Amino acid sequence: MPDKPLPYVWETCMTMGDQWSFKPDDNYKSTHRLIQLLVDIVAKGGNFLLNVGPRPNGALPTEAVERLNEIGDWMSLNGQAIYNTRPVAPYKDGQVAFTRRGKTVYAIYIVDSDSGALPDEISFTGPKPAQGSMVYMLGVPAPMSWETDANGQTNIKIPPDVRQAPPCGHAVVFRFGLER
Repeated sequence: MPDKPLPYVWETCMTMGDQWSFKPDDNYKSTHRLIQLLVDIVAKGGNFLLNVGPRPNGALPTEAVERLNEIGDWMSLNGQAIYNTRPVAPYKDGQVAFTRRGKTVYAIYIVDSDSGALPDEISFTGPKPAQGSMVYMLGVPAPMSWETDANGQTNIKIPPDVRQAPPCGHAVVFRFGLER
């Protein structure tokens, strides 16, 4: 996987476990890690080819199916930040990765895998919301309170009820109009 976006079409081919074919008791990557990889790859303009080695009878291993279902659940809410998007500079700032579709920017915050909790505020330097635009967390109907400080950092405040019951795990997505 490259460190930054590339000027041509590319993809990362990776296994869900340790090897390309089926291996009994394989060491599968966690759903959190797979979503983190997906976000990082797409934010750099790449495609993610994820290999799952089927069992000798052709069935997928239970661990793989569980992870695929969990990724599917996450994508059903946040897919608009992944499908048909383009990288936007800088592609990442700390735990926040950026994608763009037209004039809409998606800031994808990878939740800390240890606690799984959202902080009071998510801050990043990068694409700024347009003046007067609303910032929404996908899956939350009300807009988030936000500001851009004197240093150009965008700060999004996360309400207590959203921190206590986020719309999904692993990563949350903010959507906003791009500043011109």
